[in-house]
Amino acid sequence: MQIDIRTVIGADNSELEFEYDTPSPEALPDVRFDENMHISGKVCNRAGYMTVSATVKLPYSTHCARCFKEISGVYTFDFEKPIAAKGILSDEDTDDYLLIEKSSIDPDPAIREAILLDFPMIFLCRDDCRGLCAKCGADLNDGDCGCPKKEIDPRLAILGKLLDK
Repeated sequence: MQIDIRTVIGADNSELEFEYDTPSPEALPDVRFDENMHISGKVCNRAGYMTVSATVKLPYSTHCARCFKEISGVYTFDFEKPIAAKGILSDEDTDDYLLIEKSSIDPDPAIREAILLDFPMIFLCRDDCRGLCAKCGADLNDGDCGCPKKEIDPRLAILGKLLDK
């Protein structure tokens, strides 16, 4: 979304607040974004040094990495980037700045990139999730499945018979 920042460009020590919803990024592997992401923030001009800072809320749904239960939540992160006028930087291909074009900025591409870089790779339904039994597939969060805890390597099972004597 284009944010018109004309009121901030010429006024030192000024701020412009913004808030909007925008379509969520394309789904990541095993993660669905069913709702729009909500972005709220402000553009600040402090003696000619301009920055954009925002809080992004992104609803998601996925599966627990240990027990595969369906989980959903809202991923929230803070985004901040300096702003520079187009034509001032020696290297405008850098992602370090948002560029002002026609007195406006578009933070969405930089926010989408930040989501791809910062979004967790795995989610757990709870911190102490015990997962699934490797033998029978039972959910260990519901209780012990009864499978033997200690498994003897079949190549060494013959040695176990020596110890039983």
